[in-house]
Amino acid sequence: MAHTKAVHRPLTLATPIEKGADVKALQGAINKQFRHLRIDRTVAVDGAFGAQTFRAAKQVAICLGVTGSAGRKLKRGTLSEGTQKLIRGRARSNVEAVVGKARAPYRRKLRKRYAKAPGEKAVAAGRKLVGVHEEPAGSNWGPQVSKFITYTGYSGPVFWCGCLACWVVCKLGGAKIPTRLRLGFAPYITQDAIAGRNGLTAVPAEDARPGDFVCLWGGQHIEVIAERPQDGTALCLGGNTSRSGKENNGGEVCLNHRDLADFDAGIVARPNYG
Repeated sequence: MAHTKAVHRPLTLATPIEKGADVKALQGAINKQFRHLRIDRTVAVDGAFGAQTFRAAKQVAICLGVTGSAGRKLKRGTLSEGTQKLIRGRARSNVEAVVGKARAPYRRKLRKRYAKAPGEKAVAAGRKLVGVHEEPAGSNWGPQVSKFITYTGYSGPVFWCGCLACWVVCKLGGAKIPTRLRLGFAPYITQDAIAGRNGLTAVPAEDARPGDFVCLWGGQHIEVIAERPQDGTALCLGGNTSRSGKENNGGEVCLNHRDLADFDAGIVARPNYG
């Protein structure tokens, strides 16, 4: 946790917004507390005490057992110096520990409110792979690419767009797909989704959501929906492509906007995340 000695003022929502290194340290501590509390939520660490930071600080403080005058100040919109120190790592008093323990239902409520769907979690993890590329170029292989390929069930170099999609959805997202090898071939994905087999269900393209498979350009390419569609396009995470556009053998993991009109059969394949 951040050093609590640097806390030197109460914080309130004000115009202009209060800013400073102390706010930035508080925001970092808030995010650490959320991780410790197993609440899937973060705030921007930008040093500005805006509404999001205050709301998050209030949630953490309640979880930690803030009460008494500090609790009353919190209700009035002020984050006292003592509450900031608590969030930033000071030991809880006996009273705070008892009150915090009694607030277990509140913590469960926050965990449920901010829990990401499995597909969203898969894509969030998958975004960290952007930039992974073949080594050497054009080989359809490489230290990381080979892991995607062999995990899907192949033993050597192949066009690996479906293998990256399989890794994201199954390895990172935990989707229940009986035969992963079929995820390497776009026509199989479309056929299985329409037939409702291999853990896939067909969903209209406009209803796509993060973590769905999308097959493009008449069975030529496979990606994963990264964001819900807007204005006729959807941001997708794809392997064996490039940042230059419609490329189905580009050798890299990229994020690209894809036209819904290019989705095979006008659908996405929704995996069974259980």
